[in-house]
Amino acid sequence: MDRIDAMRLFLRVADAGSFSRAAADLSIGQPTVSRRIQDLEHQIGAELFHRTTRALSLTEAGQKFYGRAQDILAEFDDAEAEARGLDQEPVGMLRVSAPHSLSQIVITPTIAPFLEKHPHIRMDLMTDDTYTDLVTEGVDVAFRLGELTDSALMAKRLLVAYRGIWASPNYIEQFGAPVCPESLKDHNGLVFRQSLQGQQWTLKHVETGEEHRIMMDGRFRGSSGDTLLQGAVDGLGIFIGPDWLVCPHVKSGALVRIMPEWRGADLPLSVVWTGGKLRGKARLFVEHVQDALGALESVGS
Repeated sequence: MDRIDAMRLFLRVADAGSFSRAAADLSIGQPTVSRRIQDLEHQIGAELFHRTTRALSLTEAGQKFYGRAQDILAEFDDAEAEARGLDQEPVGMLRVSAPHSLSQIVITPTIAPFLEKHPHIRMDLMTDDTYTDLVTEGVDVAFRLGELTDSALMAKRLLVAYRGIWASPNYIEQFGAPVCPESLKDHNGLVFRQSLQGQQWTLKHVETGEEHRIMMDGRFRGSSGDTLLQGAVDGLGIFIGPDWLVCPHVKSGALVRIMPEWRGADLPLSVVWTGGKLRGKARLFVEHVQDALGALESVGS
């Protein structure tokens, strides 16, 4: 078994977290997979996996080898594709992770045109509002909202969206529209359900930079941005959110921007991946999503 095939097998086992699961995926025997990994470890001179009866995990050497093997295989695949004249036709499975609301509004609508443009690519999209383990799940690239914590992952910021303040025409007709941060206290705020005391909104004046912090609460709470968005469309209260999230409802007239001279805290959107340069299928898809985001920017301005 050559080194390239051995590295591919190693990555498959690491992503699967199991010799038997990797063997089933590849339709070969589990003893064969185990033996080939042992041969690779012997060639390298280091153990790549911690093996117990219940679990399989990467050693420190295995974690370092995982990132380097990904880079080497990506370079090899790029060189092979170029030699075959397929450098404009990427192939294979692309695994993507994204928060549910971002996926529903931005990511999913871009998939059909992307796959139509690249017919040799297959896609596996995981939507989860918690952080997916990229190594365990075999994710090529993940979209993440908010400030990133310190991490060994590579990252690229795509944009920083500001959050506008939105309400439905029906809500405004019933309760009126607030005109300043202090007047928000007299309204139903659509807030996340993590805190029993409501949610603090930090508002900044667009021109002066003046800040106000307002504790908001209301009759309806939710655990995701798209849930609160639907509450706003249905007239349950005032919502604070980024342009890309509200875009379809602003275009339809279901939501309007209120207090336009004020905006909420900035919301960064980044992509993360396990190591090396963002390349191949992942790079193409990120660029494709960036184009879609560009069309949604400043919808409420």
